[in-house]
Amino acid sequence: EPSASLSLTGPEADEASFKRLAPGNQILHLATHGFVLGGPRRQMNASRRGVGGLAPAEPPEPTKKTVVEEPENPFRLSGLALAGANVLGTSDPTSEDGILTAIEVANLDLSSVQWAVLSACDTGIGKTIAGEGVFGFRRSFRIAGARTVIMSLWPVEDAGGRDWMEALYRARLIDGMTTAEAVRHAGRTLLEQRREKGQSTHPFFWGAFVASGDWQ
Repeated sequence: EPSASLSLTGPEADEASFKRLAPGNQILHLATHGFVLGGPRRQMNASRRGVGGLAPAEPPEPTKKTVVEEPENPFRLSGLALAGANVLGTSDPTSEDGILTAIEVANLDLSSVQWAVLSACDTGIGKTIAGEGVFGFRRSFRIAGARTVIMSLWPVEDAGGRDWMEALYRARLIDGMTTAEAVRHAGRTLLEQRREKGQSTHPFFWGAFVASGDWQ
């Protein structure tokens, strides 16, 4: 189990700090806004983690000239918004833009990471390539060396996501459950809480998070 923890919030939670501090840790937990360019556009509720309405620009009107563009690296289409992501323009072209893309994650050394927990919308999806599968944060964190990636498949309400994560960490760090057991326990806990309160038990509210990698 990790002996110490470091929390970065607000302006401290920037892209450069993540890249510098993430290597060497056992657990990474990112609670922020996520997006996948080219995916289905959604109207985001303020209580959910996500960036709504993001999609590639409409193609220009065809001209007489034919331009052949190189295919976009699919890892560039998935991003997490960190501090500074909403600040446009910078005088230093080499500085970070505040958007942590999947390709940037894949280039890190995260071989020490046992859990990479992404508490953000759509972090479990990405660009699908025929014959290759899905290119997104699940694959990029695994390429970087993380043993297990825990992520969401659709927008998550902040309150529900917080309760799910609390149940997950209690099951893992206090009760000593395996990853698979902890993920299942967290979902069941949230489901039971909603049932007791007379709230909807639709899987949308408790089944968004999944784990990929080492089940232990």
